[in-house]
Amino acid sequence: MKQVLMEKIASRSLRVGVIGLGYVGLPLATTFAEAGFHVTGIDVDQKKVNLAKRGESYIPDIESSTIQQLIDAKRLHFTTDFSVLKDIDAISICVPTPLRKTRDPDISYIVSAAKDVRAHLHRGQLIILESTTYPGTTDEVLLPELEATGLKVGKDFFLAFSPERIDPGNPRFGTKNTPKIVGGLTPECTELAQAYYGAA
Repeated sequence: MKQVLMEKIASRSLRVGVIGLGYVGLPLATTFAEAGFHVTGIDVDQKKVNLAKRGESYIPDIESSTIQQLIDAKRLHFTTDFSVLKDIDAISICVPTPLRKTRDPDISYIVSAAKDVRAHLHRGQLIILESTTYPGTTDEVLLPELEATGLKVGKDFFLAFSPERIDPGNPRFGTKNTPKIVGGLTPECTELAQAYYGAA
């Protein structure tokens, strides 16, 4: 499984899915598409998806012309339909985690995304959580949800965390010039996540 994904990353045949098309997800989706991957951006917000489909950026860091060029090249498309995940090899979860009044992150969007991924999880997928959250979320929230399918991490699918580190609006700390930190649940998961981001 790992070797197949490594070969897909190297050949740019890996099909990428980005869940959450906000300040982290949209730049990440365009970065992977610019690197030659076929990328599907997924969001529950129909308005965002409609704008993106028309090649209109709603994020200052991303030019509308960039989105349109990638759409025209058939390397980037957008949807609200999570069933597309069944055809995706690598999924980046970039959903929001707003702070509650108690100053802890609201992880309900992560929980929802985990359920969507679980519904379409298959052998050989790489799932990476990028949402800003507390330590242990990948182990405590995503892993049990995904392993409830009967598939095993590090053997059937691969799971990692890579915290979002960009500074929206600041070109010095964007998707392409900010080093990524990755941590997988197994050494194989870490290696795949490293190769994945290294190819972007």
